Amino acid sequence: MRAGRKKELTTTSTYDRLMKSKSFREKMEEEEERLAVSELILELMEAEGLSVRELAKKANVSTSVIQGLRSGEGSNPTLAVLSRIVHSLGAEIVFRKGKKTLATV
Repeated sequence: MRAGRKKELTTTSTYDRLMKSKSFREKMEEEEERLAVSELILELMEAEGLSVRELAKKANVSTSVIQGLRSGEGSNPTLAVLSRIVHSLGAEIVFRKGKKTLATV
């Protein structure tokens, strides 16, 4: 190797290699969305000082729905159920396209 020149790395990480697969990438994006909702629910529950049971009672849903959302596993609530939960946490769901707000639920 000549002085002053660095050899460029040609290997790719496992993550980069897997992300080239459309099906893997779609699964990862879905999981990221699920985790984002989970983190948001946890953060809002903590801010409101609500336990799983308290939130479930306030939103009129089962504790298993709240647990599923908190863990990011198994729960796929309807928009109506998610809206009740979010409202019970003092928040709202907003649909936007670009900078324009389309609806608030």
